[in-house]
Amino acid sequence: MIYKLNLELHENQKKIHSTKARFVSVKAGKRFGKTKLALYRLVKRAGEYSGDVFWYLAPSYRQAKSIAWLELMRLLPREFIKRKLETELMIELMNDSFIHLIGCDNEDALRGPQLRAVVFDEYAYMKPYIWSSIVSGQLLGHGKHSFADFISSPNKDGM
Repeated sequence: MIYKLNLELHENQKKIHSTKARFVSVKAGKRFGKTKLALYRLVKRAGEYSGDVFWYLAPSYRQAKSIAWLELMRLLPREFIKRKLETELMIELMNDSFIHLIGCDNEDALRGPQLRAVVFDEYAYMKPYIWSSIVSGQLLGHGKHSFADFISSPNKDGM
């Protein structure tokens, strides 16, 4: 199922979106539209793969909600949403895929489900082992058909 989303990417976002790479890293300034691009890519993938799980990860639950929830609601036309649980920051799409917005502040809660794709927003402000020791293994079930995006504002100590 291909979704027509409520967003027109600018030229630099289009270049990033058009890549065929499984793992994408984006370091850009505050008004580049990193979160919009990340959500766009996540929703597009969720539309391509039925019945899978897709995660948007922020440094904290509060950031996931304040940075991305309303943006996700603006991006997705209502007819593509089967069910949404705002208290869980979860959307089920009409093709039975799930998009979850999650904070990395409770690391143990990240363990478990098999994932098709994940987006790390403000990755430079997260503990690196969250990717290497926790989340990367959850993509293994889909092999070369899994994806991860790492986006962040510049951080002198990180990305």
